[in-house]
Amino acid sequence: MSRITGFFIKKFLFSRKRELLRFDSLFMIIGIIVSVAVLTISMAIFDGYANALKRTILGVNSHIYIFRSGDANLSQANLEELQDFLKEKEEVQSFSHIIMTEAMISNQNRIKGCLVRGIEWQAEDLPTEYRKYVVEGDYELTEMEDAVLGYRLAEKLDLQIGDRFKLHSTMNSVVTPLGFKTHDKIFHLKGIYRSGMYEYDSKFLFCNLAAAAQFSNLEKEYSMLEIKLFEDFIEQADYLAYKWENELIDNNFIYQFSSWIDFNGNLFSLLNLQKWVLFIILSFLVLIASFNVVSSVSTSIIDKRRDLGILKAYGASDSLLRKIFVNKALIIGVISILSGLFLGFAVAVFLSRQSFFMLKADVYFFDRIQVEFSWLSTAAICLISLVIVFLAALLPLKRISRLDVTAILRKN
Repeated sequence: MSRITGFFIKKFLFSRKRELLRFDSLFMIIGIIVSVAVLTISMAIFDGYANALKRTILGVNSHIYIFRSGDANLSQANLEELQDFLKEKEEVQSFSHIIMTEAMISNQNRIKGCLVRGIEWQAEDLPTEYRKYVVEGDYELTEMEDAVLGYRLAEKLDLQIGDRFKLHSTMNSVVTPLGFKTHDKIFHLKGIYRSGMYEYDSKFLFCNLAAAAQFSNLEKEYSMLEIKLFEDFIEQADYLAYKWENELIDNNFIYQFSSWIDFNGNLFSLLNLQKWVLFIILSFLVLIASFNVVSSVSTSIIDKRRDLGILKAYGASDSLLRKIFVNKALIIGVISILSGLFLGFAVAVFLSRQSFFMLKADVYFFDRIQVEFSWLSTAAICLISLVIVFLAALLPLKRISRLDVTAILRKN
C-alpha cells in the first residue's frame, strides 16, 4: 500500500464525519460479524462432534477385530496361530482376546439388556482404553464376581458401588418341567464406566475373562481377538485388515478381519459431507452481507465525489482511487471477520460449557454439545469471507471512471 493510498484511507475512515459510524458502514460491519460468527460456531460444533465421536469410538473399541468365520468361536489353537502372526507385524501395538455375549441384568424389580465383555483387564497395554473410562470404584476385576457397569446402565438399575446383582443368559437356557430356565450368575459392582457415549454407557458390562467364559459355558474358546495399532497406522486399519486376511488365505478363510472403519466409516464420511455442505450453505450469509459492502462503497463514492473530482483534476489516476476504496473495504472487512471469529469462538465455548440446553444422548450419542476449533475450518472461513468482501468492493468502482471532473469542479 503506497503512502498516498494510506493517507487517504485514514482520511476517509477517521474524518470528522465519522464514516465508520454511518448507518451503511455499521450495517456492513454487523452483517459480516454475524455471518462469520454463525459459520465459526457451526464448524466448531461439527468438528467437535466428529472428533469427540471418533476419540470415543477408538477409545472404547479396538482398531481391528479378528473373528472366526460363521458362528464359530476362536479356539485356543486359532488364538495361538493369530498371536504368532501378529507378533511379526510392526503396525501392531498390542492385542488381546475377549469373550462377548448378550445377557439380561436384574436388580430387584428392574431388568435391562446388556453386552457382557470378558477382558484381560490385567494386561499392561489393552487394545481399548478400559482403565481410562472407569471413573468410580476400581477397574481391577480380580474376583470371579467382580464387574464394572456403564454408568447409565447402573443408574437405570439403581445400583451403587458394592451392590450385588444377577446376570441372566438366555443363550444357555435349560428346559425343565416348568419351562425354560435361564443360566444365572451373581455379580458384585466393582466400578462405574463412563465413556461419555450413550450407546456404550447404557449397555456395557465388564468382567474378567474367566468369569465370562464360565457364564457363557465356553472352555478355551473366545469371541474375537482385538488389535490396537500404532497411531500412525490407525487410518490405514481398513487396508491392513484386508491385507492380513489375504496373508492368511492358506487357512481357507476361516478368519474374518474387520476394522473400525468398516463399522463407522460411513458415519464419519456422512458427517464430513454434511459439514462442508453446511459450510457452503452458510457462506451465503457472508454473500448476503456483501451486498452491504457494495452499498457502503457506492455511498462512499457518491459522498466523496467532490474530493475525488479534485484528486482527478490534480492527476490522480482511476486505479489509485480504486485502490483507496478497495483497501478501505478490506480493512473494515478484516476487522469485521476477526471480530466475527472472536464472537463465534466465545459463543461456541459458552455452548460447550452450559448445562441448561442438553442433547438427547440416545439420538446424538452425547448429552452435551461438543466443540473443537480446527485450523482448516478457521482458514476456510477467513478465506471465503475475505474473497467475498474483496469481490463485493470491486463491483461499484466503475462509478469512479464515470465521474465528470469538469461538472464536479463547476458545482463546487
